[in-house]
Amino acid sequence: MPRVLIMASPDTVSELTGTILWRADVDRVFAAADGSLDRIPAARPDLVILAGDDTLALIDLLARIRDDDRTRAISVGVVRGSVSLDEETQLRRAGANVIFGGQVVPYLWDAWIEELLHVPRRREARVPVSIAVWAHTTPGSEPGRGATVNISVKGMLLETMEPLDVGSKLDLTFTLPGGMPIRAVGQVVREHPALDGGSPRLGVEFLILRDGARDRIRSYVDAAGGEP
Repeated sequence: MPRVLIMASPDTVSELTGTILWRADVDRVFAAADGSLDRIPAARPDLVILAGDDTLALIDLLARIRDDDRTRAISVGVVRGSVSLDEETQLRRAGANVIFGGQVVPYLWDAWIEELLHVPRRREARVPVSIAVWAHTTPGSEPGRGATVNISVKGMLLETMEPLDVGSKLDLTFTLPGGMPIRAVGQVVREHPALDGGSPRLGVEFLILRDGARDRIRSYVDAAGGEP
């Protein structure tokens, strides 16, 4: 049974009661929004929900979740009564996977939640990636370079030579070990702080995978499960 840890009072997440999070087959656990991260590893949730109108406090909590080895890989959603485009960008940069704000759109919200509750397996992989940023690329220009840190059928954690803005659309080309080149269209959905002065790290979601690429990535990721 998937488990959701809601670090907020029930009334602040009332918009979610009409979504699949309130189905009988979802285990909901509530915890005080006191800024402590200890409850997250103790609850072992598949998804954490934060709520509140204090953007700076949410950004601080998200940053600490992403900086802590115990919690950085957990999916996090943020519930807001309303949210501006600038606030949404800041929250995504801090580490939110999805922002629930404004008018409830059940079919759309359910799709987001379903995806986060069934986070696909990832495989650690150091693979060179050719990157062309749609908004920055001019005819005849050379694509940028990067390398994957890990990869799944949904996206990749990417190290780049230069930082890119959240929301940037990318043309990606890479080759998995023993395979053929893969072409994809992706979007930067969050930033990760550079480690020890290293290259910027970006969470990239695949929007388009061409020529059976999704199945090839899935086979590559699944093969890691049989390795010692």
